[in-house]
Amino acid sequence: MDNNDFETRSKSGNIALFGIICLTVLFFILIRGGANAPLVNFLVLTPETLRDFQLWRLVTSLLVNSDPWNLFFAMFTLYIFGNLSTPVLGPHKTICLYLFSGIVGNLLLLPFVWNYPATPIFGCYGAVMGVLMASAMVLPNMQMYLLFIPFPIKIKTMAIVFFVFYLLFAQLSLFSLTIVGGFLGGYLFMKLFARKYVSWELLDVLLPKRAGGNASARPVYTFNPKPPAGAPDSNEIDRILAKLSRTGINSLTPEEVKVLEELRERMRKQ
Repeated sequence: MDNNDFETRSKSGNIALFGIICLTVLFFILIRGGANAPLVNFLVLTPETLRDFQLWRLVTSLLVNSDPWNLFFAMFTLYIFGNLSTPVLGPHKTICLYLFSGIVGNLLLLPFVWNYPATPIFGCYGAVMGVLMASAMVLPNMQMYLLFIPFPIKIKTMAIVFFVFYLLFAQLSLFSLTIVGGFLGGYLFMKLFARKYVSWELLDVLLPKRAGGNASARPVYTFNPKPPAGAPDSNEIDRILAKLSRTGINSLTPEEVKVLEELRERMRKQ
C-alpha cells in the first residue's frame, strides 16, 4: 500500500466518523426538548414496536439522545477512540461496528423490559462503547494522556476506565445494560468480522490465567525482539500513532507514513 492509499483510507475513515457525529448531533437538535414528537415516536425502540416487527428502530433509536451532556461525552469518546481505529478498520467496517454494537446494546436490554411494552429504548452509548472496545483491541499498548492525569495510560486500560465511568454515569441503572451490551458488541464484531486486527483479548482481563496459556492461540500483533535492520521498534511506532491521534494524518512525514504502511502489511500477513 503506497502513501496515497493509506491517506485515502484514513481520510475516508475520518469522514465516516465525522458523518456519524454530525448525524447524531443533527437529530439531537431536531428533537431537542421533544419539539418533534412524531419524529421521536418514529425513531425510538420499544418492546411493543419490536413485536410489530418495526426492526428499523433497532438502528434509528441510536439517533435519539435527550441530554446534551450525555451526548457531549458520548461524541467526545467516539471522536477520541474512533480516530484510533478508523485508519485500521476503514470507513465501512467502522460504520458496521458502530451499528452492530448499538444493536447488541439494545437487544441486551430488551428482555428486561419486555413485559413493559411502552418502555422507550434509545441513545448512542452502546454504539460508542463498541468503538471504544474495538480501539482497545486494535491498539492496546498505545499510550495517551487522559484529561488531568499527568502520566500516559495504555488504550486498553483507558477503555476499561471509560467503560466503568459510563456505568457510574448511568448510575448502574437497568438502562446501563445498553452500555454493557455495546461493549460486548464491539468485542464480538472484532472477533467475528475483523479478527486479523485483534491484538488484545478482553478475556485476558477477566481470566488472567488465560493470558499466559493461550497467547499463541490467537493472532496477536507482536514485533520480533530482534527486528531486521532498518525496522522501527515499538517505541517509534507508539510515538507515530500518538502523533496521528493528536494531529491527524496530514501531520505525518513521508517516513512516518511509510512506517505505518509497513506495520499494516505485517499485521495483514500475521
